[in-house]
Amino acid sequence: MEYLDKENSSREKSFDNYFSSYLEEKENDFDKELLQENLFFTNDDPEGNPTFLEQNEATNLIDDNLSSRAKENESKFFMLNISPSKAELDHIEELVKMEMYDQGFHQRDLQILSQTEEGQRQIDIVKNNLFHQNLREYTKEVMADYADNFNRTVYNNPNNLPNQKEEKIINDFAKQKISESGIANADAKYSEFYQNYREQKAMEMGKDLTVRPMTERDLVWIAKIEEKRTYKGNDRWVIENKKINKSIEKIKNDINLSESKKERKIIDLQEQLNKDRATGLVVKEGMEKGGKQYHIHAVVSRYDNCPNRRFKKSISPLASQRHSKIAGKEAIVGFDRNEFYIKVERSFDEKFRFERTRSYEKFNQIKNGHKKNNNINVIPSNVLQQSSNKLINKAIQPLKQELNEKLGFNELKKLDINTTISKELGFRIPMSIPKTPLQVATKIVNIFLGKARDHGIGF
Repeated sequence: MEYLDKENSSREKSFDNYFSSYLEEKENDFDKELLQENLFFTNDDPEGNPTFLEQNEATNLIDDNLSSRAKENESKFFMLNISPSKAELDHIEELVKMEMYDQGFHQRDLQILSQTEEGQRQIDIVKNNLFHQNLREYTKEVMADYADNFNRTVYNNPNNLPNQKEEKIINDFAKQKISESGIANADAKYSEFYQNYREQKAMEMGKDLTVRPMTERDLVWIAKIEEKRTYKGNDRWVIENKKINKSIEKIKNDINLSESKKERKIIDLQEQLNKDRATGLVVKEGMEKGGKQYHIHAVVSRYDNCPNRRFKKSISPLASQRHSKIAGKEAIVGFDRNEFYIKVERSFDEKFRFERTRSYEKFNQIKNGHKKNNNINVIPSNVLQQSSNKLINKAIQPLKQELNEKLGFNELKKLDINTTISKELGFRIPMSIPKTPLQVATKIVNIFLGKARDHGIGF
């Protein structure tokens, strides 16, 4: 987990610098939302409150979750890289803008704030924090799909499981009852009868072996949101550019070429250099990628969170789904990665009401020859954006009208924010605006409006 913590060290410094300007607000503990951006997060607590962890807490949570049957040479955890597409991030950005509007950041106020560096800074901080809140919500949906995709069960009452001696008695009883019933191992209902007899005997002994479907709350996982990506040395564009630059250097040092020929060849090669699509800069190792680069690293323990180490179940996404036998019964076991990708896309679409124009499911169908048409239509980003905006407007109630043409941030407390976008979308924890940037933004707007009134300027 150390490298995840290091990747966000620059954010920690920026927060320290930010709060040093607003010590009063920091001392009043107004901005836990901002500070939480640098923490790991996991399942909400039983009361539905978000859970955040420092690096050492996150590390211990994963490292301490081991089965008594754990092997030295097996992976103790798996890492998922959750990377929303550009279209998905654009859609979230629209939701963020609408949430800001719902909570008081109206068009006129944004115009005022954007005219100063300090005002724009507050806008960016709020937008970034709301992005984090959306992505945390999405991550929890992904983990729910991850758990569901295993099609596994866990014990209903993990604190009342039999000990090893009691379990042997229970298993012997179940086998004897099945033998008396004449049920063969190959019988399709063997495992069902076996489990029923186990539950029956356990109940007689005051124990509980009943099971239920596994959910994300049975997983042990932590996650952290990253805001930046850099080009790595093994990226294709970096490798290609290194080769081109070597060729350029070779031409520069070629004494057999005239200066005019060198110039033409160098210009031709420079035009072949790969450039970042967002910034237009020539790609090189260590350079930050342009555009929105939000992504999430999730670390998931190999075992479920059963408190009884002997009954912890191993759950590995590397075990490809296959037909097998469990207790003599035909069953599908393992992890279907294709189905997982499809579920994750559907969860995003349902949670954020996103109209997907290109899906993994369609791509996979074409790849496997289920579609005669081998062409995938590339939809321009502006069309995707328009489609996204239309769907939001249809799916979510119309935004509130301005309370007053002259309304400023000092009137925020009068707003009814009981029906914000995040509540409309059914977020587990509705989004909220960090207090310090809100207060600073309020001051900036009020100062501007005061000066405008003094000079008789309408705004």
